[in-house]
Amino acid sequence: MKNVMTIFGAVLFASVMLVSCGGDSIQSDAKKVAELQCKAQELMQKATSGDMSVVEESTKLANEAATLSKEMEGKYTSDSDKQKFSEALLKEMGNCK
Repeated sequence: MKNVMTIFGAVLFASVMLVSCGGDSIQSDAKKVAELQCKAQELMQKATSGDMSVVEESTKLANEAATLSKEMEGKYTSDSDKQKFSEALLKEMGNCK
C-alpha cells in the first residue's frame, strides 16, 4: 500500500509540475512576440518623426515577430491554449512604451 501511495504521489507531483510549466511557456512565448512587436513599433514611430534610418530595422523586427507568432499558432493547437496565448500577448503588448 505504501508503494502505491508513493507512486501515486510521484505521478501527481509530475502532473502538477507539467501543467504549471505549460502556462509559463505561454507567458514567455507571448512576451517574446510582444517584445519584437513593441520594438518594431517604437522604431516606426521614430521613422514617422523623420528618422528614416530605422525603417529597415523596424521592418525586419516586424517580420521576425510575425514569423514567431506563426510558430506559436502551430505550437498552441487547442482552443484554450490559443485563447491563453492571445490574452497573454495582448497583456504584454499593453506594456509597450
